[in-house]
Amino acid sequence: MSYAWSSHYHDPRALKTEAFCMAEAFTEVLLEEIPDSEIVGIYCKGSVLKEWDSPLDYVPELSDVDIHILFSDDSSIEKHLGLVDQAVHIQSRVEERYFSKLPEPLHVPMPQLTLLNDLLHNEDYVHPPRKVVYVLYGKDAPDPDYSNPDRIRRTDCMRLLDGEEFLKKRLPRQAVDRPARYIWQTLRLMSWRASPTGPRVLHILGLPTEEAWSVNRTVAVSLLEEMGEENLAQDYADYYLNAWEYYLSGYTDGNAGRASIVAGAKVLNRGGEIGLAWLAGHPEIEGETA
Repeated sequence: MSYAWSSHYHDPRALKTEAFCMAEAFTEVLLEEIPDSEIVGIYCKGSVLKEWDSPLDYVPELSDVDIHILFSDDSSIEKHLGLVDQAVHIQSRVEERYFSKLPEPLHVPMPQLTLLNDLLHNEDYVHPPRKVVYVLYGKDAPDPDYSNPDRIRRTDCMRLLDGEEFLKKRLPRQAVDRPARYIWQTLRLMSWRASPTGPRVLHILGLPTEEAWSVNRTVAVSLLEEMGEENLAQDYADYYLNAWEYYLSGYTDGNAGRASIVAGAKVLNRGGEIGLAWLAGHPEIEGETA
């Protein structure tokens, strides 16, 4: 398969500028609202930092701008982000700051603020490769540990099985009453499950950990094809291409939105099958954690 940016889509350079502008706006507001002595670091992570070789690599208002904040003490989380009033105040200021930087943007990037303190308490969490982490403020992010890739693969499998469970037990009931512009809500719920299916499957099929989590989706699709997962590659691409059409229509093309949901469902289903097969073939790793 071959995909390329064209005049049908927004200029990727403008989109990336806007995505980084959102990350900068969030960082500035956080540092104004929270004493810098209580913040170890603020980081931008993920697809925003990768090359965008095709429209697969970024879908406006669906792809996340991942911002991670690490507090010096866990108590600072409740202190500064524990109340609704605090949250909406920061949200309001981020919105104002973003539009002060870009009064007429092509889109409003979807920020996702993650508390790195919470992730560090999860023994299954694995830090992303350095090349897909940008320090917005403070110290360098913690170093990733990829010394036991099969233990990480087991965690990947469990995440894929979680996605399959969501597909079977929650997605139908969630999607059935979300027509027209409400389809976006379903795509949003799917996005953080469908997106990592690509690198997780690549890792399970033998790609080194750092490489699997560093490639963009355009490259991931090509690698999936090379590894014999042509149908998964096509469904993975269709999920994003149809989401683009839904976005470009102003969320009025329900057929494009539904096509994206169906493709994403196939991605989750195949990911679960691959995860289950890997676990069955590696019983000696059963019960370990990453």
